Amino acid sequence: MQSITTLVVDDEKPSRQAIRHLLSKDRDVQVVGEAMDGETAVEMIRDLHPKLVFLDVEMPMLSGMEVLNRVTESERPEVIFITAYENYARGAFDLCAVDYVMKPFSDARFATALERAKRRIVDRSLTGPEEAVRALLSYFQEAGISSRETAAGQSQGYSRLIVKADGQLHFLNQREIRWVQAQGDYVKIHVKGHGLLVRMTMGKAAQLLDPAVFLRIRKSAIVNLAYVRRVKQIHGSNRGMELDDGTVIPIGASYRDVVGELR
Repeated sequence: MQSITTLVVDDEKPSRQAIRHLLSKDRDVQVVGEAMDGETAVEMIRDLHPKLVFLDVEMPMLSGMEVLNRVTESERPEVIFITAYENYARGAFDLCAVDYVMKPFSDARFATALERAKRRIVDRSLTGPEEAVRALLSYFQEAGISSRETAAGQSQGYSRLIVKADGQLHFLNQREIRWVQAQGDYVKIHVKGHGLLVRMTMGKAAQLLDPAVFLRIRKSAIVNLAYVRRVKQIHGSNRGMELDDGTVIPIGASYRDVVGELR
């Protein structure tokens, strides 16, 4: 049998390593690459044309659902979803008959999902899986849940945000987020008493946060206006926003007009 070319997509390195380890035990499978984010996954699917993809649902930047929306039906491989959610997403997978494994997954559950995928690929019966994926995407669309909300766990009205930090999922009420700070390829989400380091761009953070509550005041900072005490002069003519805990965040020169509109 011709090798089943496989791509592993997960933003967590330990998860990718675990999947590759389990796949290495199967002679029929050839891992052709791995991706740690959705954008890279789309490019690799188009370039490598894998027959099978293990796809993490909850990724920053671009979710697993958005990855599928970015590629055409002819480009879509067989998919086994990876998820840590026990909520509506799992129910949707069951309803639409889409293969998935829950983190942390057992060897037995992983093997079952892999064997199902292999049988479909060998039998060339890809019509079924394609219909299942279309049904899944339609399910979320009809339920009024966007791809971004599926990944971020954000409900309508920007009420909460679910992010990965320290290997765990954190459910954050947006009203409790004081400000967001850029730190290289990560953002630090400041809540009362501590901060969470999340792999995400500031642009993506700005999209996920409620624009009626949050304001970007410099390239590297977004603040929750509910916690702003005053705008004060700092370093000569420069100004900054002072939060109620005394934190002062300088206002970027290119953002002064945006801040001025608050008057």
